Parts: sequence; structure tokens; C-alpha cells
Amino acid sequence: MISELSTKSNIFELDDTKLVEKFVQGSNQLLASTNLRLEVNGGVSQLLMRSGDAIAIMYLQTKPQTVIIKHNAHFSKLVDRVLIDRGFVLIGDANRAGFVEYKYYVTPAGYRISYTDPAILWKKWWPTEKFQNKQRFNMDILVNFKDNWYPVQSINVNAGIFTIKTIAGQLVLKRDSKVLWLAQSNQAPIVREFQADVAESVEPVVTKIDAQPYTRSISADLVQKIQEKQLKVDPDRVMLIVHELEEKLKAQAKLNQETEAKFQELESRAMIAEQRLQIAHKFLDQAGFDRQDLYK
Repeated sequence: MISELSTKSNIFELDDTKLVEKFVQGSNQLLASTNLRLEVNGGVSQLLMRSGDAIAIMYLQTKPQTVIIKHNAHFSKLVDRVLIDRGFVLIGDANRAGFVEYKYYVTPAGYRISYTDPAILWKKWWPTEKFQNKQRFNMDILVNFKDNWYPVQSINVNAGIFTIKTIAGQLVLKRDSKVLWLAQSNQAPIVREFQADVAESVEPVVTKIDAQPYTRSISADLVQKIQEKQLKVDPDRVMLIVHELEEKLKAQAKLNQETEAKFQELESRAMIAEQRLQIAHKFLDQAGFDRQDLYK
């Protein structure tokens, strides 16, 4: 994260975009543009309208670095775009009423950061896992666990509970929880998710999948139809599929429990047989018999 270390208090006439970029970079200068101004006081940087109304506030000393943006504020879309470009992640509603919160995380080179519900992580992870060499870590997907990034070893889903296993431990999340994760940049783009009340003030960015590399001989109209089809999701159909999968998972879990119970029963019988064999060997030894004679 680049930080401006100068403590000068000069006022520079910048355009609005440049001033927002200075704010996101953590500048502690007193700056102004035609419509905005930047003020820093006691580790808190504020992006204000010329009228003095707050648009965004950055807490310079918090870890991870945190920015909050006011709902429906002018220039909130511009601030959102610059924050995302700089590696900030939209977390949700802030503790301060009327604001949404972003946090900054260092993203390793070659990865893109996401903050979504665990179902989206599972959908991204599963195709990479099916063809993964089991002798190596799957580095396509990393999850944030105890403020560090770890490769995902497995994701189990049971009755809407997601258990994400890493080499450092496991995360247990409900379907409506959120998880911070990384995907290699060459994977398909992710649609950023916003809460309904946030969407009015911050415009969601939807990246269409570029069909060009796969459709060089296909007409432009067909490409457009493919792209539109990719972005259409029927919520009722999705929920029906989710419920069907949950029922299948419950049935599989029950079968696994029954199989495990049978295995434990067989294991118990094997232990009893082993104990009886040891008693028989001990009796033969005490009676002076050679065990090898039993196997001739």
C-alpha cells in the first residue's frame, strides 16, 4: 500500500479523480479540487465536499486499513472504483450508520481477491479440485485464515454448513456467512455482490466473460446472446438446485455414518479376534508348544 509521507500543508488544485486517488493512497496533505477537499487529523483522513459534507473516511492507523463511504453520497461510485483498483474489499455496512465499509488486504501477485458467501467459493474451488494432483497443494484458490493465506485442501457441505479445511485449521461457515479468498487471475471474473441498500449508492461492476478467444468464427449476434445468457440467473431455479443438492448431501452423510458404524463394528470384531489370538499364543507358550507347528 503506497502511503504519502509528506507533512506539508499546501493546497493544490487537482481534478476530482486525482484527489480521490490521493485519498485512497493515504495522503496526509491538505488538498483540494473543484468539488472536493482532503483533510487529515489525528490518523483520520476525510474526503469532503466543498460544503463540508463527508463522502469517505479513512482510518490510517487501523490494520487492515479501513475506509468507510457514505450511502448515496456524491462521488461514491468514483471512490468505490478507485478503492477496488487499489486492493480494497467491500465488507458490508459499517458500524457508523449510513456508511459502508472497505478493508485493504495485500493481494499476492497473480491473484484476485473476493469477499463472498462460501457457496461462491465452493463453486470456484470445485472445478479446480477435480483435476488437481493430490500429491501437491492446490494453489488455484487460497483462503484467508487467521490473517494469512492458505491453499484450500477440501470444502465439505452438509445441511447448509460449509467446512473449509486448510493446513492451518478449518473454517466452519453458514450459507449466509462471508469468507475472504483469492483466485488466480486467469480464472473467470467474479460478479461483485452488493447489499440491496448499498447498490443504490455504489454501482456494481459486472464483468462479462470475453467470448472472443473461443468464437472467432461465430457471428457477433451469437456472441452477444451467449454473453447475455451467461449473466442471466433464475433465482428460483438456483434455490431448487441448492435444495436438491442438500437432500443428496444429507443422504450421502447418512450413508457415510452407516458405513462408518459398520466399519467400527468390523474393527471392534477384529480387535477381539486379535486379543483372543494373543491369549491362545500365550497359552501355547506356557504349555511348551512351538507356534510354528500350528502353521505346518
